[in-house]
Amino acid sequence: MTSQPWPHFNESPGYLTEKGFLLEEFMGKYFSEWLYMEDALPNKCPLDEEFYVYANSIQRTLFSAQAFVNSAFPNCNVTIHHETETKTDPIFSPYIHNSSAIFKKIALKEMKNVLDNLKLDFSYQIMENILDYNDSDLCKIDRDCNMVTDKNKLQIAVGKKPKLSGPLKICNEAVDEFIMAYYNGFAMKDIAWGKLNNTEQWLPILDLMAGYHNVIFNTTHVANDIAKPLIKYMTDRFINKTSKIILLMGHDANINVILNAMSFKFYNLEDSFVSTPVGGKIVFQKWYNIHLNEYYLKINYIYQSNEQLREAHVLSLKTPPKSTLLELSHCKMDENGLCPWDDFIKFLNSL
Repeated sequence: MTSQPWPHFNESPGYLTEKGFLLEEFMGKYFSEWLYMEDALPNKCPLDEEFYVYANSIQRTLFSAQAFVNSAFPNCNVTIHHETETKTDPIFSPYIHNSSAIFKKIALKEMKNVLDNLKLDFSYQIMENILDYNDSDLCKIDRDCNMVTDKNKLQIAVGKKPKLSGPLKICNEAVDEFIMAYYNGFAMKDIAWGKLNNTEQWLPILDLMAGYHNVIFNTTHVANDIAKPLIKYMTDRFINKTSKIILLMGHDANINVILNAMSFKFYNLEDSFVSTPVGGKIVFQKWYNIHLNEYYLKINYIYQSNEQLREAHVLSLKTPPKSTLLELSHCKMDENGLCPWDDFIKFLNSL
């Protein structure tokens, strides 16, 4: 997609970087301090029924979980549960399950509607300039030289992730690399070849990444289908209370489909390039009102800001990560950000 040299990462594609491991350790340390402060955990190594960890079985999610527990509970042998019999875990894999022709027709129609309504001509032109796209192999060999007019193609197949090929996918891959290089602390001259030095320059290309994820994961039928196994797992744990605290370590794709399938209201994350930043956690909390003898739900997005990620700021109760209150459309929130727990469970059972 470009004739220019990409910056070198020490890790293989798709693997957790050394910096990523460090950042997840900081998250683990912060969360343990918070949980101990709230008396949610005993001041000792937690058992499974106190703190249960379930991670997707690919390298970067397993290692992220390991980094988290290493720092949260040093010198403790906390088990990281994961699927071992298959290469992909059906709980976390962002794959289509519904094989019916009518589902495929409706899902593709919804995806195409989102794709057709994206206004990205300016963003494509900016990306062409950053990549020097006219001098790329894609242009010279495949003759795909104009991102604005080149076609995006959609595909849906059972057992596979929804597929989008064409200029929007190319742009998403490029932006993903730029963001990872930024978070990893590379010099600005090595990020997008020195062409992204202020917020105004980042905004148009971030729209490309947001557009890609909206097409792939943020339509009703696709999100509901992909999220179903994970929501079923979560619902069972919420109702049956198998453990006091559960850490689920998956993908940004999991968060994308959960946000849509559970009808979260629109939110904005301050000081973040994206709506699902690396290492971010959606935290479901169960609160108890002593005076009313009633339980409530509170949901926060806990994440590291762009600066905290790039500069590797150590996190603590005194220097916490960022936090944004989230709201469900089907669970009315009061002035304290709480909604009735029974309403939440009733909603989960309806999904």
